[in-house]
Amino acid sequence: MTVERTFRSFAKINLHLAVEGRRPDGYHELKTVFQTVELHDRIRLRTTPTPGVSLAVPDGGAPADSTNLAHRAARAIFERWAPEGGVEIELHKRIPAGGGLGGGSSNAATVLAGLNELLDMGIPTQRLAEIGAEIGADVPYFLTGGTALGTGRGDRIEPLSEMPEETVWLVDPGVSISTAEIFAALVPPATRPPAAGLERLLAGEPAETIAELGGWNDLEETVLARSPEVRNVYNALRRAGASCVRLSGSGGTVFACFASSGHSEHANSALPAAARVVVTRTLSRSTMARWRIVEAGDRSER
Repeated sequence: MTVERTFRSFAKINLHLAVEGRRPDGYHELKTVFQTVELHDRIRLRTTPTPGVSLAVPDGGAPADSTNLAHRAARAIFERWAPEGGVEIELHKRIPAGGGLGGGSSNAATVLAGLNELLDMGIPTQRLAEIGAEIGADVPYFLTGGTALGTGRGDRIEPLSEMPEETVWLVDPGVSISTAEIFAALVPPATRPPAAGLERLLAGEPAETIAELGGWNDLEETVLARSPEVRNVYNALRRAGASCVRLSGSGGTVFACFASSGHSEHANSALPAAARVVVTRTLSRSTMARWRIVEAGDRSER
């Protein structure tokens, strides 16, 4: 029997990202706070009785072959649990690749969870997370969503008390940043004093705004030094009076919050011409759960 459903595959930002040394396996030990945002790709899954995985990316923005993380996620499901079946995947990209927003990892998690539902397999979320971690370090987070702590490679996920939803600007400088190159060039970050807002969040008392959280990103200095495009966007947002400006992941997307509409209007005129702005919102786990399935006939971007 053929079953079909379309899902929203949401992006993330890193409200905080600390690099706490190198692990024996060569990766870096991270302590990061993930946050879901409304910007999303759309993924249509259509199961088929014919074995195999096919992937189409009609709008471009990602490879339409077996290197795509969504394709890898589907293969992982069928190889383990449904070798006689297959799936057709149609992926519509809006999350920029190489932007630090986790688009590929989100797509993989959406396929894992979506096929689990469509095929009624009942695979526990923890098992899906284990499979996801083999595909990419951020994949387990997208099976949880909302405000969450990531440790280890960022693949050990602990849900946190939700930060209030708020408007954020995502500014894409138009360059793709290699995560591997940034970590290879990373100078051990200086020790920083604990951020009071971050400590309260980890203790179960979330701040009212991202600006009050007081986190940081230890990759930021390296990325800004290596990419003039990212640096120009970052500095323009600072000069425009944003209450919070931070690199997401290893970039190149920079996100910003504004305390007033006047500051945001000034920022729009101050940004480089090549920069692309998406005004979006952070999402709680409950909102994400309500919006993840695209109902029949819904052509909205939400």
